[in-house]
Amino acid sequence: MNHIFLAVCSVVLFVFFPLRTSMAEQGFGEALYLSEQPPSGHGNAHGRQGDRGGEQGHAEHRATSEKTWYLNLHDLHPGAEAMILRPDGTRAEGSLSHGKDGWSFVVDTKPLNGSLDGVFNLYVIDRAVSNGILTVRAPKVNMINHSCGWGHKFKFDQERLRPKNDGALPLEIVAEDLWDKNFHSKTMSGDKLTVQVLQSGKPAPAATVSFTTGSGWTKTATADVYGKASIQLIRDYYPETWSLFDARKQGTVLVTASVEAPEKGVYQGRAYERTRLVATLPWRYAPQRKEYSSYAYGLLIGGLLAVASGAGITAYRKRRSRPCREVTFDERS
Repeated sequence: MNHIFLAVCSVVLFVFFPLRTSMAEQGFGEALYLSEQPPSGHGNAHGRQGDRGGEQGHAEHRATSEKTWYLNLHDLHPGAEAMILRPDGTRAEGSLSHGKDGWSFVVDTKPLNGSLDGVFNLYVIDRAVSNGILTVRAPKVNMINHSCGWGHKFKFDQERLRPKNDGALPLEIVAEDLWDKNFHSKTMSGDKLTVQVLQSGKPAPAATVSFTTGSGWTKTATADVYGKASIQLIRDYYPETWSLFDARKQGTVLVTASVEAPEKGVYQGRAYERTRLVATLPWRYAPQRKEYSSYAYGLLIGGLLAVASGAGITAYRKRRSRPCREVTFDERS
């Protein structure tokens, strides 16, 4: 019996534990993305569905001296790095740290004098080799750093307004037309969302691009020869009654792009035969104005009709309530 028990233990040790190690080394069950909301709990590999798409906890028009961003997964590999591209075009290294809320890094937005008014590009690069494949995950987020009190001095600065990219990145998603000239987010449900996938700064044709909303709706497309793909953001906000309608309700969308190539090499002493690049970009969108403005117009028109009807009924009743005029006939005439 002892020999049988030892044999069974040997099978478990040589089969189960290598399997666990392989799965842990891969750690690529879900794409990385950045959010200002931490994951739902320490050790949980999945962020909250409500956070998908990079939901932000700060007010867009209230600048703060620093902002903390979190990764949805806890499985960063040795050598992972964070980078910051500021609105003025300067670069800085980000410092990654791991705590009870998982991986995060703090973005310094000082000085708060309007000189950094605009959009920060925040990046994390994570590389690892498993099963002969080098997987590079590159989550990115566009962080608006803005205060209307700064006076909108860059509203006509085309270089400050345009979405920037870093040509040194293995894979990056650049979205078009997300903010207006005052650095206010302007994306709404029903809008066409267009992105371009860049590989080392050049268009990545045939890249696989998926769009996933916070409600779970997903659409996958293939990038064209310019590396571009687009969707129309569907309306997915349906409150039970109009009294519960929130015009400031933020929907979220996560864009994921991937490219695979038969590129060989060695990373950290481990050889690989193929390369897989995965990039993400989260964003948010508000309900269409017409969804609540038309409701307001309807209430206004309904109110005016009610007033007009009331006035007509009152006038009619006043006419009906007048005393009858007596008519006297003179028979002698």
